[in-house]
Amino acid sequence: MLPGAPGRPRHLRGEPTAMPPPPNILLITTDQQRRDTLSCLGAPIGRTPHLDALAARGVVFDRCMIQNPVCIPSRACLQTGRYTWQHGVRYMENEIDTTPGLPPWEWVFHERLRRAGYHTAAFGKIHMMPERGFDTMQITGGKGARWTQSTGLPIGPGPLGPQYAAWVEAREPGGYERIYEVRRHPDYKQHLTANPFPLSAELHPDTWIGGNTADFIANPPAAPWFVQCGFTGPHGPLDVPPEYLGRYEPNDMPVPHGWDADLSAHFPYRHGARPRTPEELARARRFTAYYHGLMDLLDDQVGRIMATLDRRNLWDNALVMFVSDHGEMRGDFGAYGKGNFYDPVANVPCIVVPPGGAPPTRRSDVIEMFDLAPTALDYAGLPLPPHMAARSLRPQVETGAPGRGAAFGDYVTNDRRTACAYCRTDRHKLVLWTTGDERCGELFDLHDDPGELNNRYEDPALAGVRRTLTELILQRRLQVDAPPPREEWEGA
Repeated sequence: MLPGAPGRPRHLRGEPTAMPPPPNILLITTDQQRRDTLSCLGAPIGRTPHLDALAARGVVFDRCMIQNPVCIPSRACLQTGRYTWQHGVRYMENEIDTTPGLPPWEWVFHERLRRAGYHTAAFGKIHMMPERGFDTMQITGGKGARWTQSTGLPIGPGPLGPQYAAWVEAREPGGYERIYEVRRHPDYKQHLTANPFPLSAELHPDTWIGGNTADFIANPPAAPWFVQCGFTGPHGPLDVPPEYLGRYEPNDMPVPHGWDADLSAHFPYRHGARPRTPEELARARRFTAYYHGLMDLLDDQVGRIMATLDRRNLWDNALVMFVSDHGEMRGDFGAYGKGNFYDPVANVPCIVVPPGGAPPTRRSDVIEMFDLAPTALDYAGLPLPPHMAARSLRPQVETGAPGRGAAFGDYVTNDRRTACAYCRTDRHKLVLWTTGDERCGELFDLHDDPGELNNRYEDPALAGVRRTLTELILQRRLQVDAPPPREEWEGA
């Protein structure tokens, strides 16, 4: 045990105590899922009956805001409960395997659970560089749209990985290579949706991940357990299995928000109104239809896991948390992907079900996505490290206590030429951008302009708001800028 680290709780040391047994903890993460995909939140497209059922057991947070809008830095925030400027994983390399990993002094929260006696397990996409702190691992990288070959590319091997590849090959020889073969179709580079998944849904990576998670829960170790189930979808490529492909008709999909808007004051885009071609709109509609086909697959896998919890009668002593690392533009503003703090990317779905459940509740106050890390520690009965910037959601889940009132984050592009910092309150969002010597900003009044179409950064009427949010960003950075104390990690 590290000097200065908390001792094992008495209920895990076998000493007499009246304390209840520590809860099992399940964290389900998706990749690039928009908040407005949940039908229980009034989603205009899609059906998520299993996620709706999960939400009915606990608390849904309407305004769960990310700390970084790309995969690995965002997940590093979730894993540590610390901002990117604290833990140092501030950007992703184009060659994913060379992305800087967490330094050794940065503890991830499941390592703390493990030291307290939990058996820790990871299934699917965890995106930790490298993965550490797990007793059991069956992992994959992301689906990786840039990989058109399973091996031999200068950006590294295909990210779905050897464990998943072996599982597929045992069931359909040659199947793993077929996944990459369809990506070499001439239409793939342009659309990323030209070809569905070439195998059955039973062989999709998210089915493998859901099955491994359910199998572990069905046959758990004697120790209390923590499981992270990391689905790879609905991140692109939009590889919808044939069983899910026709569920949404592209021509029925709506025109994306801000499709032909004037974005000359929106820093990531900075172009005037553009007339869009029928081909562009057809692509956007097809993208949306495929995206929601993948959401149906994910929802079914969540249902599979929930059914296992039912069979094992585990709900009374399980903390279940569901969240995504960031969202997806999905054609809004004519854009795709992430790398910004507009709400389609920055506001993610979040559900927390405490042990024994809670009255179905929908909270509208602002929380931060990485708050799930201290929430897990809190329910496990472990002290929260003072240098952990995130804070537990347990008071909000159990007593309706108010949230912090603001969310913060930052973003650095892959080439490190552009950076931004943001603050989001109940009503306003400020994003400060810099590229070399150029400085600019975005300020939105989300009550009057929830679609973020009107950048009011230069509006004198909001000069006081702009100044207040700028000061909040500075204060937050100064408050939490210190690394963990040396005795926390020395010798780990």
